Amino acid sequence: MAPAMTWQAYHTVWALIVFGWIGNYMVRMAFSPLLEAVRTEFGLSHAEAGFVFSIFFYGYLAMQVPAGLLGDRFGRKRVLVTGILTVAAGALLTGLASTLLVLGLARLLTGLAQGMYFANDRPIVAAATPPGRLAVGQGVSFSGLGLGTALGLVVGGLLGEVMPWRRVFMVLILFPLLSAVLIGRFVPEPPGSGRRGGGRAADQRAGGTGRPESRAARAAIEPGMALVFRSRALWLLGLAGMAPIWTQWLIGTWGPALFAEVGVAHVRQALYARLLGLHRKGFGRQLVFMGAILSVAILVALTGLTVQLRGPAWLLAVLVFATSFFVWGAWAPGQAMVAELFPPRVMGVAFGLLNATAFVASLLAPPITGWIKDATGSFAGGCYLAAAVGLLGVPLALAVRSAPAAP
Repeated sequence: MAPAMTWQAYHTVWALIVFGWIGNYMVRMAFSPLLEAVRTEFGLSHAEAGFVFSIFFYGYLAMQVPAGLLGDRFGRKRVLVTGILTVAAGALLTGLASTLLVLGLARLLTGLAQGMYFANDRPIVAAATPPGRLAVGQGVSFSGLGLGTALGLVVGGLLGEVMPWRRVFMVLILFPLLSAVLIGRFVPEPPGSGRRGGGRAADQRAGGTGRPESRAARAAIEPGMALVFRSRALWLLGLAGMAPIWTQWLIGTWGPALFAEVGVAHVRQALYARLLGLHRKGFGRQLVFMGAILSVAILVALTGLTVQLRGPAWLLAVLVFATSFFVWGAWAPGQAMVAELFPPRVMGVAFGLLNATAFVASLLAPPITGWIKDATGSFAGGCYLAAAVGLLGVPLALAVRSAPAAP
């Protein structure tokens, strides 16, 4: 009989990082079920509303690599907590926005703030987690995105039924504030958070020769930015990652509207709109990554067909669930590969570049999908486009397997 698992310090780190993601994503995703009210108030087309939603990602994308550099230099936990507190400030500004300009600035600030999270929480998880549990740790701690997405859509939709959309964000401020306090108190600062950090590869040298003995040893002394930006594997992971991100933010932005198109009304749209998928370990990480992207492409195409044919709401809900399963499932193996590719001294920059590359898709998917809706009267075409993007990601994901490795 296997011994019962005991709670370890790294489990606390995982749990609090999950809660941090939940707070961030509730603020981010509550905007989706409220988007129709915003669109009506300001007289926006679907394309314009999609652009307002995507303003968030201009800030988010711009902060990815700088956040990694800041975390590497000043401490990852410090940057993480600062970002969470700024998320609360962005939510407050959203709740006070009286004009479209102020709303856009609030979304931009929220994106900049949330952009400080990924490049710093991934290295914190990697540092706290035993090597044999690395993929599990990355996957479990990343589940907060799915939970936060579901809660943001459902809670945002429910609150939007009983109060003005601005007031919803005043309520949601509480979640990032609480997570900032808990992470600041209980999550340790990982080693190697400064520019002098080394990590596993830092001490590898050829015996007595003064020359590097391997690629791992070269990585230990190569300048950090060069090590990251020259990594073919990292660029391939990021480009392939654009495929699930495109689908994620098609559904994340327009999920409630997809259900409205097949006849589901009001708060039930938010209840259906996003369900959490959990990653399961198995096979090789590259194959899991590729398989998840291919599955997303197939499922989002079926979602488009269901929308086009005005299929039943339960079928659309099943397809959204299954699509979400594979969208989230792509990231645990991808992030575990990044954690193994780079030493701790540059891990923040590496995760930042990965996310910055993949999230280019988030700038494009919401407004382009909205434009297709305006032009055709249906979201089906946007789903088919997402499927095509997914198919383009499959060979890129396969190519990661032959990419040169670093520590």
